[in-house]
Order: sequence, then structure tokens, then C-alpha cells
Amino acid sequence: MKASAKTALRLFKKHFTRLTTIVAIVLVAIGFMAGIMEVENKIKIAERDLYETSRVADLHIISNNLLGFSKEDIEKVKDKFGEENVKAGFFYETERDGQAMRYYIQNMESDVNALGLVEGKMPSAPNEILAERETDGIAKRSVGDIVVFTHPITQLETEFTICGIVNNPLHIYNKAEPSFIQAENGEYLTLGQVYYTNGEAPFVINDMYVHIGGETLGTLFSGRYEDNVKAVKAETEELLGESATVLTLYENIGVYSLYSYAEKVGQIGVIFVVFFLLVTLLVVYSTMSRLFDEERAQTACQKTLGMSDRKITNKYVLFVAVGTFLGGGLGFFVGLMLTSMLYNGFHLQYNMPPFPDSLNFYYYLITFGIIMVANVLLSYISGKRATAGKPATLLTPKAPKAGKKVLLEKIPFIWKALSFKYKSTLRNVLLFKSRFLMTVVSVVGGTALIFAGLGLFNCAVNYGDAESLIAISGVLVVFSGVLCALVIYNLTNINVSERTREIATLMVLGYSDREVAWYIYREVYIMCAIGAVLGVPLGIAFVGFVFDFIAFGSLGEVKWWAYVLTPVLTMVFGFLSTMLLRKKIVKTDMNASLKTVE
Repeated sequence: MKASAKTALRLFKKHFTRLTTIVAIVLVAIGFMAGIMEVENKIKIAERDLYETSRVADLHIISNNLLGFSKEDIEKVKDKFGEENVKAGFFYETERDGQAMRYYIQNMESDVNALGLVEGKMPSAPNEILAERETDGIAKRSVGDIVVFTHPITQLETEFTICGIVNNPLHIYNKAEPSFIQAENGEYLTLGQVYYTNGEAPFVINDMYVHIGGETLGTLFSGRYEDNVKAVKAETEELLGESATVLTLYENIGVYSLYSYAEKVGQIGVIFVVFFLLVTLLVVYSTMSRLFDEERAQTACQKTLGMSDRKITNKYVLFVAVGTFLGGGLGFFVGLMLTSMLYNGFHLQYNMPPFPDSLNFYYYLITFGIIMVANVLLSYISGKRATAGKPATLLTPKAPKAGKKVLLEKIPFIWKALSFKYKSTLRNVLLFKSRFLMTVVSVVGGTALIFAGLGLFNCAVNYGDAESLIAISGVLVVFSGVLCALVIYNLTNINVSERTREIATLMVLGYSDREVAWYIYREVYIMCAIGAVLGVPLGIAFVGFVFDFIAFGSLGEVKWWAYVLTPVLTMVFGFLSTMLLRKKIVKTDMNASLKTVE
């Protein structure tokens, strides 16, 4: 095995913890970014498949005449769109117990706006009827139930038996839907019952559904489709005049709100991806910069032996590339799981089609490619800077940081009140400015993300019909917290690795394991607390931008407890991450550490 390969393997073995931390951070970042950005695409794919298979109506034409459409009007529509693309029938609504009951007579053999059978069977006898599935507004009905209808003209009562429960592809909304009946207060009654019976030629036709198709209008949910369907609506209104009201698919409350929320999730994804990306790159850059500093002596030896700067740098570039590759590979499966989970979250609000089984690598490859290129480039830049010196210079340890008074020492009544251990802690925190800033800035970013998730949760709850966004906000909080914990763990791990001699000295002086651990923890918690406090105002600004961007919610709707809980969660995640490093601190080899030069 070549010497360069051996040194590379030693690097991976020696800094395995840092490698796994890079893997974990990249996994969380790519899993989140690819997962949340793919949700909108999966929803659109699923709805487009349903649109084609059920031949969902692009236009819903309702007669404004009590006697329904004339034969001439019906022929105009069929001539324009093709008879096979038009489902003509009769429907009426009546009030019952403060809700609207809707009744359809349709040709069940038509595949336009085909009903999906959930339970039971399709009607095969004149006295059999179908009932719409249960939602928050539509009452639960069961196969075998008896339904009595009063004829809207003759007022004769007819008894029907429910033979099946169905799902109309235009009734995908699980919340209460408005009817066409207007109450005395001006509000429209909600649908409480919806029924369908079979009838090829009802006595009055006042309702037509038209499927035009993607070949003519363009892909559903695309800009071309939206423009074309508006144009076709205008043409149809001109064709029928004032005798009809024409509604497009985008005017269906379920389809419109699903499309709207799916777009909002996509917009949220874009904004949060940028923030996640910046935090991830900051942490990886910090990790590699510290690693190059620790490896100064080895770098000098390799340069003395004739190894080129490029080969030395490539070893570290390979280190971060492998970590990014492994994290990215695992992140794909995390992203797929997250997309599926968020997609299923939309089931709370909508009757969603099954999760599409097609794999789409578009967003994953974009996020993975950006992180890989950025990490490799940052590592290469750090390596070029670290190997630029002469071997003699690199073999000489960096001069210790010059001791000087910190700001608090200039405030006697505060400084004198502090015990020695806190004075020492504050000096360490404020003396090493790069370490302090890197930790605080990273924690600020994680805290801002946590506040954004809680703020979005508040607004989604306030709206009452945004369960899909509630699920998104929960995921944001969890992933932001995990990222924050990984950031703190990584920076604390680097801090401990750089200070083994200092830790060993404390052990030799008789400090207990608990005292040694808290010597490091105090510094970390102070930096976490500063980052947590500063992260809230940044989170407020970030949330305000998010709400403006997605046209949803406002800062005024964010509850007071979100402002309190955000820094508390940051500290909790910080505490959990530092506890994982306790063993490494107390197991420091005193003999080996005291021989090192810091």
C-alpha cells in the first residue's frame, strides 16, 4: 500500500468521530432539503394520475334556469367538447337540519368524473343509491341504510337503499364544503349529505361535467393549464350566455386549497433549504479548518518527505468528500421517508391518492450536488491555506493566545462577584473569538429555524384547516433541533480534542470527573445561551420573511410561548449533545495528553 493511502487511512481512523459527525450533519441537511422539496412534486404527480384515470371534470356547468338546459344548449356543449367527454345529469339541493342535502342523477356508465367505490357495489336496481364518504361535513352513511327523498317538483317521497359508499374526485376535501344554498344570514350552508343514483336520461338536465384533458389544456397544475382552462371557460360562457354558470377545476374548494397548500410547502422548502445549507456549510468548514490546525505537524513532515501540497490537501478533501457522500447516500432514504410522511400528513385534510411509487432524483441530486461541491471546495481552500507555509514554520506550534482582560473585568462589581471557576470560564469563552463566533453563529441559525417551525405551527393552528402545514411545522422543529444538537456536538467535540492537555492538567490537579466535564460544559452552555437569545430576533425576522413570501400567517399570530420555548429547546438540545461527550472528556489519557503541545 502506498504511503499516501496509509496516511489517508490513518486520518479516517484517527478522526472517525468527526467523520461520523459530518455524515450525520449532511444526512440531516440533505434528508430535510430533498424530503420537503419533493412533497409538492409528489402531490402534483398523484393528483395528475387521478385526473387522468378518473377523467376529472375540467369544467362544471350549472344551469341558471329552473327548467334546466335546453336541448340546444346540451348539443352545443357536446358538439364543442365531444359527447364522450360530457356527463349530463340532474342535481338538486334541499335544506335539512341546517345543512344541505345534495342529490345527483347521473349516467354511471360515463367515465367522466368517475366515482371511486369505497365500499359496497354500484347501483343495479332503480331503488339503489350511492352515498358520498364521510368527512368532517358530510355525515357517515352505511351500506343498507334507507334514504327518503322528496321529489323537488311532484313532492312525492321515494325510498332508496344505500348500496355503496363512493368518493367523488371533486369531493377530496375532508373539511366541511359549502353548498349552493344561501342562508338568511348570507352564508352558504355546508354539505351534510351527498347521494348519487343512476339515470341515463333524467327528466331535467341542469348539471354537466366536462373533461377536456391534458393533451388540450396542458399538464394539470401548470401555468399553461391554468391559462387554457380560463380561456375555455370564457368561450363556454359566451356559448351558453346567461343561462349557465361555468366553474373550473381551480374553483373547486378541495382542489384549489390542496394546490395552494402544496405550493406553500414548496415555497417553505426553498426558504428553509437555503438556511439549512448555510448552517451545514458553516459547520463543515469549521470542522475542516480546526482539523488542518491539529494536523500542522503531520503536514510539515509530509512536506519534508517531498509530498506535494496538492496531495496533502487531497487527503483532507477525500475525508470530507467521503463523509458527504455517505451522509448524502443515507440522506436520500431519510428524504424519501420524510416526503412520504408529509404526503400522508395531507390525508388529514384531503382524500389523497396513494403515495406515488415513482422515484424522482431531481431535488435530491440538486441538494446533494450543491453540498458536495461546496464542502469539497471549502476543504480545498482550507487545505491550500494550511499547506502554504514552509515545513519549519508548520512544525512550530502556533503561539498561544495572548492573555488579556475581557470586557466583564472592566465592570468590577460584576467581576468580583464571580467565583474563580466562572472567571476562568468567561475568559476562555471570550478570549478565543473564532471559536466563540463559530459556535454562537451556528446556534443562532439552529435557534432561528426552531422559532420558524413554532411560528408556522401557531399560524397553522389558528387557521384551523391547515393540518398539512401543522405536520410541516412539526418536522421543521424536529429537524432544526437535531441539526442544532449536531452543530453543538460537533463544535464541542472539536473543543475537547483541542484541549486534551488542559483537561489532563485538571485531572492531575485532582479535579473530579464531574468537575472536569462541567469545566467544558459551562463554556458550551454560555455560548449556547448567547446563541439561543440572539437566535430569537433572527427567527422573528426570518418568520416575517417566510410569512410574506408564502402569503400565509403573520407575526401577530405567533403565541408568546413560542418566544419562550425556542431558547429552551435550543438549550435542551445543547444539553443532550454535550452529555454524549462526557465519556470522551473523563476518559482523556493524562500521560499522552500532557506530552502534546497546544
